[in-house]
Amino acid sequence: RIPLGILVGLATLTLVSGGAVAWLTWRSLNPRLPVAELPNPVVKSPRSTHPPSQAAQPDPRADSKPSSTTPAAHLNGQVYWLKNEAGQFKLVPQSLAIEAGPSSSEQITAVLNALLTQTGYSNQKTFTTIPANTRLLAASVQPDGIHVNLSASFSQGGGSASMVGRLGQVIYTATSFDPGARVWLEIEGKPLTLLGGEGLEISQPITRSGFDQAFKL
Repeated sequence: RIPLGILVGLATLTLVSGGAVAWLTWRSLNPRLPVAELPNPVVKSPRSTHPPSQAAQPDPRADSKPSSTTPAAHLNGQVYWLKNEAGQFKLVPQSLAIEAGPSSSEQITAVLNALLTQTGYSNQKTFTTIPANTRLLAASVQPDGIHVNLSASFSQGGGSASMVGRLGQVIYTATSFDPGARVWLEIEGKPLTLLGGEGLEISQPITRSGFDQAFKL
């Protein structure tokens, strides 16, 4: 017979040995996996569309304004008046600044309107023989020359000297931007052939040189 204490010891040893074997068997079937280290989260700032040196600097052109206004360009036109020298008429020019932007037709319209709406150049003691109620109906630059259409008042009143004087004023003023241009005159839309009651014959087109040869002021 085996003493009771020895039996208890053997039983305990058997349990301990069996438990160890069982633990080793479980470990062999379920190996422990290593724990992976997660990286720290990184928050990225929005990507700038400008280089770093320009991203924080405002565009110097954004609020830029011109320091001064450039004056508009002008052309020098001329309005022609009459002056009495020893009983004879003489054409005298007066300079007139016209904006360079408008068309050639608008420039000629401007100088002719100045001629028809003024009475002369006081500093030079000049005058006009064009009737006060004469109006410019149309003025244009065309391939064949300058076309000027005046109201009927242009051909009324005054003698031959007055008629020749006013004709010269219109011809010279209309050609102030181009002295060699040809001028076609109309009265109320009809070609001017006879001027005034005395029937001053007009050959068209008229140029400065043609006027000087045909008429004596």
